[in-house]
Amino acid sequence: MALIDDAAFVAAGGYIYIADPDTAKPASLTDPLAPGAGWESIGHTSRDDLPEFGRDGDDPETKGSWQNAKLRQTAPDVTYSVTFKSIQTSAETYGLYFGAGPGAVQADKSFRIPATPIPQVKALLVILVDGTHFLPLWHPRVSLLGSDAVSMAVDDFVAFPIKGTFLGSSKIGNAIGEWATIAPAAPPAHGEPSASNAA
Repeated sequence: MALIDDAAFVAAGGYIYIADPDTAKPASLTDPLAPGAGWESIGHTSRDDLPEFGRDGDDPETKGSWQNAKLRQTAPDVTYSVTFKSIQTSAETYGLYFGAGPGAVQADKSFRIPATPIPQVKALLVILVDGTHFLPLWHPRVSLLGSDAVSMAVDDFVAFPIKGTFLGSSKIGNAIGEWATIAPAAPPAHGEPSASNAA
C-alpha cells in the first residue's frame, strides 16, 4: 500500500444531502456545495456529535475440519448505518425523525406527527471536507428514521438524532454504496508541482 499523505483525512467540515431513492452519484463533483440536480441539503447538523458510521451484526466464525482446525471463516451477516444529529427545527428534519412524508405538513406549516412512523427511504450523499479536499460518500438507498431522544440544553441547539440504515440497490448489483478515495498524486510534468485529488 502506497503512502498517500493527502489520504489521511480530517473531517473538519461536511455536508449531507438526500435525494430520491437510487439517484445516481454525482459524475463529477467539483464543489461540495453543489452536488448536482436532485440533491437537497438536510441543513445544519451537530458539530459536537459528527456523523458516525456504524456496523452491527455477526462476527465471522472460524470453521475447521478434523484435519485443519481453522479451515475457513464464514461470511458474517452485517448491517451498516450512519447516525447524525440535525439541529434544524424544519419540516424536513421532522419528516426524517418522525417518519413521515411531505403530506404531514399542514396548511399553517406545522408538522403533524404520525402515531406510526414510516422510515423514509432516500439516496444519501455525505461530503467530508478537509481544507481544499473533499470526499463524497454515496449510498443510493438508505432507510432514515429518528434513533434516540430529542436533546435540549440551555446552552446548545435542539438536536434530532437520525439513523440511516444502508439498503442494497439493484442499480449497483445490490451493493449498499460507493465511497470515493484519494488518489496518489500524478508525477510532476515539466517541473510543475504535483497535486492530489479525490477520485
